[in-house]
Amino acid sequence: MSVAATLERFAATMPQAAARDEIGVARVRWLGTRGWVAYSPDRAQQQFRKANRIPPILALDLLDTLMYLPFGHEVAVQSMAVAAQRRLRRLPAGAVTWSSTTVTRRIAPPVTPLLAMVQATDWATGLRAASRFAMYCRRLMVIPELPADERAALAEASFYGIGVAVRRGESLTTVLEPEEFTEWQPTAAWWRFTEEVARGAGKES
Repeated sequence: MSVAATLERFAATMPQAAARDEIGVARVRWLGTRGWVAYSPDRAQQQFRKANRIPPILALDLLDTLMYLPFGHEVAVQSMAVAAQRRLRRLPAGAVTWSSTTVTRRIAPPVTPLLAMVQATDWATGLRAASRFAMYCRRLMVIPELPADERAALAEASFYGIGVAVRRGESLTTVLEPEEFTEWQPTAAWWRFTEEVARGAGKES
C-alpha cells in the first residue's frame, strides 16, 4: 500500500473526518517542507474551476483582494479602489464576472484542509516540519519509533499542539492526538494554502 493510501485511510478515522462526506489526501510542499494534507473538497467549486479552466490562484495580492468580495454577490465597482480593480483584472477569466457597474466573485477556496501530516526519522526535525503548518490546520508527525524518553518527547509535542503517530508497515498508531484547530482565521495565506493542497491533489489524480 502506498504512503498516500495509508495516510488517506488513517485520516478517514480521525475525529474531524466524522462530519465530512469525503476525505482526500494530497502531497504538498509548503515553506520548504514536504507533507501530506488530508482535506475535504468543495466539489461544486472544483467542477466550476474545471469547466472554466481556472488554474490555482497563488498570488497573495490577488487572494487578499478576493477576500474582500462576498462570494456570489455583486459589488459596485465604484466602491472599490482603482488598484483593487486592476488586481481583479489580472485574474483568469471566470474567476470574477463583470457588468458595467458591478463585479462578482465566483471562486472560493477549493478545499478545506483538515490535517497536515509529516514523516520524520528525527524527532526535532519532525516537530519543526509540522510547525510550519500551524496556521492552517491540525498537525500530525509520523515517526517509526518514539525517542527513548517517551514522556518528555510527547510532552514537548503536546506543548506545540502536534499529534504523534507511529508507523509500522502499513499501519499507523496514534500515541498523541493533535490539538484541535480553534484559532483559524480566513487569511490570504490560508487561501493560498488551500490552492496548494488542491494543486497537489490534482497531481496525485
